Amino acid sequence: MIKIVLIGVWVCVISLGGVYAAVTLSASSGAEAAKPVIPPAYVAGETLSIPVVTEGAVTGYFLTKVSVLVDQEKAATTHIPIAPYITDELYTVLVGNRMIDLPKAGNIDVEGLRNKIKDDLNARAGEALVTAVIFEQLDYLSKADLNGKSNQKMASKKIVPPEPAPAGAAGAQAPESR
Repeated sequence: MIKIVLIGVWVCVISLGGVYAAVTLSASSGAEAAKPVIPPAYVAGETLSIPVVTEGAVTGYFLTKVSVLVDQEKAATTHIPIAPYITDELYTVLVGNRMIDLPKAGNIDVEGLRNKIKDDLNARAGEALVTAVIFEQLDYLSKADLNGKSNQKMASKKIVPPEPAPAGAAGAQAPESR
């Protein structure tokens, strides 16, 4: 009878020891792996119509809508409104710096433009805030198309095929600190 009681106590001690060891080891290694991955936030830009002036006259309009994906953790600590900075950066690149010859806009370096916008926005933020630039619209309408073809459908020159917004991000914007 004493042997059966001792075997029972021995099984209980071994079981409790195993459970304690498993909980202790998993708690120390689980803390590092438990950090969730936060996906980037979608920030929609404004639709812009930028007049193209050549030799003192308007020759057409550049239509664009550019949105960005931003790191949510960094966006929470940044005190800049992201959407207005996108608009300002587009005017700076397209009008101020004349990076693109807009009347001949079919021959632009789209990846170069994308990287320039991303790098300039990150430089303004002081950290790698913008993770991707999305061209939702990038078109050119000549003045001849606007004035001379009132009965016909206007033909815009598609520079870049539109990129869809990320899934689940329609109308969603990252919270902006003010």
